[in-house]
Amino acid sequence: MIREEIVYFESGGRHNTDDALRLAKERALKKGIKNVILASITGFSAERALEIFKDTNIKLIVVGLRGPPGSPFPGFPEKLRKILEEMGHNFCYASDIKYYFPEDVQKTLCRFCEGLKVCVEVTLVATEAGFIKPGEEVIALGGTGRLGYEKGGGLDTAIVIEAIGSRDFLNLETIFGRKEERRKIKEIICKPR
Repeated sequence: MIREEIVYFESGGRHNTDDALRLAKERALKKGIKNVILASITGFSAERALEIFKDTNIKLIVVGLRGPPGSPFPGFPEKLRKILEEMGHNFCYASDIKYYFPEDVQKTLCRFCEGLKVCVEVTLVATEAGFIKPGEEVIALGGTGRLGYEKGGGLDTAIVIEAIGSRDFLNLETIFGRKEERRKIKEIICKPR
């Protein structure tokens, strides 16, 4: 039996970013996890991650979101992207990576919390981009989006997840056998209630 603590935040949003990152760092160091994946649209979460993980050998993989001109997703700051890459971390835009993540699955994960959907999505993107190998246990962080939610942005959810390509994520084989291999979300570290 394994006992691990799950932290539940009173609400979702940006104000949980540092706590979520510290909890993720603590779990990564405890479990020997070498890669941490996080969503960052404006660069805020990536900057906080650089600060909180600076004294470790943990590699950050930052997944951004870039929308068309005039959208609420202007793109990740280029200067910060260069800093990440100079420090040996990875960055990509989700829109630049071909991946499969059905809307019904996204909606189901959002019933737990929006950040869980984001955690799974950034893991699929990072795997498809070749930054992590399928089967590797990583930590993924996501958050509650800003659209329609005043406190949104930043990070409020962290999980331990086994990396998997997007086409394999829903491939459950048959209903019988290999059930141990189906579980990809291994641990919840924190989430909003």
